[in-house]
Amino acid sequence: MLYTKTMKRRLPINRQNVLLLAAGAILAIGGVFIVQEVQNMPQPLHYQDKGVTIQWLPQSVKRWSKDMDTMGKKYNVDPNLLAIIMTIESGGNPKANSGVATGLMQITKPTSRDIASKYLQKPVSRYNLEDGPTSIEFGAAYLAMLRKEYTQGNSDLETMYTAELVAAAYNGGFGAANAIETGEGINDSQTIVYSRDVFNMWRERHAAGSPTFNRWLERGGQSLINSAK
Repeated sequence: MLYTKTMKRRLPINRQNVLLLAAGAILAIGGVFIVQEVQNMPQPLHYQDKGVTIQWLPQSVKRWSKDMDTMGKKYNVDPNLLAIIMTIESGGNPKANSGVATGLMQITKPTSRDIASKYLQKPVSRYNLEDGPTSIEFGAAYLAMLRKEYTQGNSDLETMYTAELVAAAYNGGFGAANAIETGEGINDSQTIVYSRDVFNMWRERHAAGSPTFNRWLERGGQSLINSAK
C-alpha cells in the first residue's frame, strides 16, 4: 500500500515494507499504463452517445446528423459509421439512384425487402427509400445485422477489422466479406476500394481531415456531393 498524506501513521522502514512499497508503486504505474492502453484501443461500431462527430464530412451529409444519431441509437450503430457509408454511397442525396440502388444509403430492392421484413425493429410492408429517415433506418438496421454477423464475440474483429468486413458485405455481399475474413481476398476492384475507403475513413474519423476522403473526392466523389446540394 502506498503512503499518502491522509494515512494515520507511517509504515516502519524495514526491508519487508520497502519491498511492499516498491511493489505497490509498480502496480500503480502498471495500472496507469493499462488504463491508457484501454483508452487508446480502437472503438467498436456500437452506438456512441456523441452523435456524428466527424469534422471533415461534407455539409450535404452533416445535415442528416440528427436522423443518423436517432437511428444509430435505435439500432446500436455508431452514427459516424452511418455517415461514412452515406458519404460514399450517395454524398447525402436522398434522391440518388444508381439504377440498382436508391436513396441516401443506396439500398437495392431485394435487400430492402429483407430489411423491411427481417431486420427492422418493427417490420413494414410499405416504404419509400427516397425518404431520408427511412433510408437511414434501413441502412442502420442492415449494418447492425452485418456487424453481428462478423463480430461473433471476437474482440479483435470488433475493434480492428469489423468496419472493413461490414463495408465489404454492404457493397459486395457476404461472399466478399467472407473472402476477406478467411484470407482468400476478393477480386472485385470496386468492393476492394470501397471496403478500404470505409475502413480508413473510420480510422480517420477523429482527425481534423481525412486523406482517404480527399482521395475519394478526387476519384469522383466531388460530383456525387455536388449532385446532393
